[in-house]
Amino acid sequence: MSTPPTLTVTNQQAAQPPINTPAFRTFFSRLSTSIRDGLSQRRPWAELVDQNSMARPESLADALSRIRKNLAYFKVNYVATVVSLVLALFFFLHPLSFIERKP
Repeated sequence: MSTPPTLTVTNQQAAQPPINTPAFRTFFSRLSTSIRDGLSQRRPWAELVDQNSMARPESLADALSRIRKNLAYFKVNYVATVVSLVLALFFFLHPLSFIERKP
């Protein structure tokens, strides 16, 4: 009986494509431009909580109209508030996520 031929196995890692490809640069450039444009639409926080501009609406239709206008006008502020609250809640519920675990 003959023994089967042995195979030599080498542990070579596949070559990783470089991250700095033109497609990646284009994507990153568009993403940063979009974020910059979005953040430029922020409104001053003092304007959001100004007591002088708050008055009781006269009707339900007036209240709904104001809500629609406020959502459109302060949308970036509202999104920033929601993202901040979600991150704060996550870190409050998972405080060990700050610690780096080593294998």
